[in-house]
Amino acid sequence: MSDAPLLGLSYAREAGLMLAWDDASHVYLLDGSGDRRYESRAPEKIISAAMSDDGTLVALLLAKSRLVLLGPELEPIAERSAPSDATNLTVDSHGRFVAIGTKSTETSLFTRHGKPSVKIETRQPLAHLRFVPGAPMLIGAATFGVLVGIELAEVRLSGGLDAEVVWEEKVGATIGRIACSGDGNMILASCFTHGVQRYDLRGQNEGSYHLGGTAALAVPDFAGRSFVVATTEGELSLLNPAGNVRWKTKLSRAPVGLEFDALGRHLYYGLPTGEICRIDLDGSAPRATTHSPKPGASSVGKARSASVRAPDWTLLMAQNDDQSQTAVLAVLDEPPLIAVYTNSNHPTILSLDGETLCEGPDCPGVGRILRTSPGWIAAATDRNLVLYEARRNTAKRLDLNLIALTHLVIRPDTFGLGIIQERDRLGRATPSGRWIWRQELRSPVEDMAVGAGNLIAVTTDSGHLSIYDGAGEPAGRYEANPPEPLCLVEAPESSPAGVAWITLARRNQILRGHTIDGRVVWESPVPWEGWQLIRMAARVVVAAPDGKALSYDGSGHLRAQTRADESPGDFFPGSDGEPLRISKQGVNLICADLGGRVRWRSVAEVAIGAWGTSASGVAVMLGRDLAWFGPPGRA
Repeated sequence: MSDAPLLGLSYAREAGLMLAWDDASHVYLLDGSGDRRYESRAPEKIISAAMSDDGTLVALLLAKSRLVLLGPELEPIAERSAPSDATNLTVDSHGRFVAIGTKSTETSLFTRHGKPSVKIETRQPLAHLRFVPGAPMLIGAATFGVLVGIELAEVRLSGGLDAEVVWEEKVGATIGRIACSGDGNMILASCFTHGVQRYDLRGQNEGSYHLGGTAALAVPDFAGRSFVVATTEGELSLLNPAGNVRWKTKLSRAPVGLEFDALGRHLYYGLPTGEICRIDLDGSAPRATTHSPKPGASSVGKARSASVRAPDWTLLMAQNDDQSQTAVLAVLDEPPLIAVYTNSNHPTILSLDGETLCEGPDCPGVGRILRTSPGWIAAATDRNLVLYEARRNTAKRLDLNLIALTHLVIRPDTFGLGIIQERDRLGRATPSGRWIWRQELRSPVEDMAVGAGNLIAVTTDSGHLSIYDGAGEPAGRYEANPPEPLCLVEAPESSPAGVAWITLARRNQILRGHTIDGRVVWESPVPWEGWQLIRMAARVVVAAPDGKALSYDGSGHLRAQTRADESPGDFFPGSDGEPLRISKQGVNLICADLGGRVRWRSVAEVAIGAWGTSASGVAVMLGRDLAWFGPPGRA
């Protein structure tokens, strides 16, 4: 079991070792029993990876066109720039050369130490490459229907290679993968709806195999006596060269990796959820079966990864799919509570054990908002607001006669409630539902925050940061130049004395720290246009729509950042105070730090819906059920 969603497998047939890599850039080397021998983490997202048959060389193609070469214990050998727009790679059986395909028509070969060896020009870019183990040949395939045979010859004096395209064959179908037997006389091209096309070492088509599904992965044993095929429908089949199906099974989902050992005794497959499984075929010929192998008994990783976990508990919460899809969740830390608000219009408060503590009064209207403050939870729509007090375990709807509520901040024990209606009417109210003051603003509000001394700050579309005191009188002002709407949060914990507010100019890419009256104390550049500014504990996080994120302290110093290829998600403080992110990738719910290290993940069998987060844990809708994930290791 990998720690994050699995991306691929590469099997060293001579060494009997399996290379696996996942979406969090982890690289694993597993033995035949499924035990992790070695583990490492690449500095960038892994685009492609391969291992030599003898296990002496591992090649990783990383984002930003980087090539990393590792030894048999995943120790570094070399790192260098890869060809621009590189898309795939392969390693020869003895770990001497690496071939890299690109989006251009040029394919490059490198030695095991990362030195350039030879470049090959083809008519089309080669999206798939495979060295023939028993012959000086490299087989390549373009995505759209061309198979190429490249003859290799060693240059004795330099130790490099000469390369020549000796045949080219039109396949007439999209190719998903190529694989070959040891002598190259069985070359298999997985062509999806066109089945598996078979070629010999001279490029002659020897027929095709059609299994009734969409063939995505096909790989033979070393001698070419049998081969396995996986379809996008999740079927796994074992065939002989005549095309007779010797064994078939149905998997829970389509595999992302498929490998066959040299003697045809074991086949391996990896699922996108992270399971890596082995099926033993030696002994008498396997009989056809409808049994689906269960990851576990046949799992290469006998024990599930420590990061993979099930919910601490689940509870039926939504009565129908509509309620599930419109649910809004929040988690309160002091005291630890969960709030769920669906279109049933009744906010529900639960303990961290799943016990319902309070069912709030009817709160109809458009939109659903949940806000928390120590000891309090507020649920609101565009025209109603319910306030829950944890000390008394009571909830009441406030009589505030709201119209188009757009922004809400609650600090009932100190400030009260900060409310904005129709984006341009700012007001302060008491927890009992009485207005203290209200005023109309000249420009629509972008963000609102409440700070020390009962001060409230807003940023507007006109580019102004305006601060008001407890009575609603102006207490400070800042004007962005050039003007643009600013993101705004209260300064994080442990900020330097005098820093009260943090703003983000998205378009101009500047993060600023402000004094209580709005004056700028410091500025920090942001390398890209941010989308959100989130305050959590002693950090603020700048997030972009594509998942990039930066963490700053209250002095404007950069503390952590994510890579650009991460999936979008929501941020929250971990139990150690460091920012974490919860995100969804297919059937995986993933909790990771900003460095990309997976803290935990869960594989869901139903749709993953809305979630609420805090240092106390993560509440998430799994189908119609509410599921709870507390901090790992905490009882």
